[in-house]
Amino acid sequence: MLAEELKQRAHKLEKIKKDAEEQAAKLEGVTLTIPTKVSSTGSIFGSVGNIQVAEALAKLGLTVDRKSIVIKDTVKKVGSYNAVIKLHKEVSVNIPFKVVAEA
Repeated sequence: MLAEELKQRAHKLEKIKKDAEEQAAKLEGVTLTIPTKVSSTGSIFGSVGNIQVAEALAKLGLTVDRKSIVIKDTVKKVGSYNAVIKLHKEVSVNIPFKVVAEA
């Protein structure tokens, strides 16, 4: 009985990892442009965070939980940044994004 449970658990964990790898393949090569309100000095009103990155991915038809998106730098100015999406403890994807002034 115990051996069967361990086998089923290993199969579930393998499937979860495989699903994460499939989603990582879809996200590979994606670059984002996030328009935001900017002052005359180039500073952003507020900041750009994981919510804005998740919304930009959703516009491309890619659903990612915002809690799995990690941005190391504080995004307070226009420029290029990187976000890491952690889909699984062994699977993560680096997504470059550019913050631009809203037209």
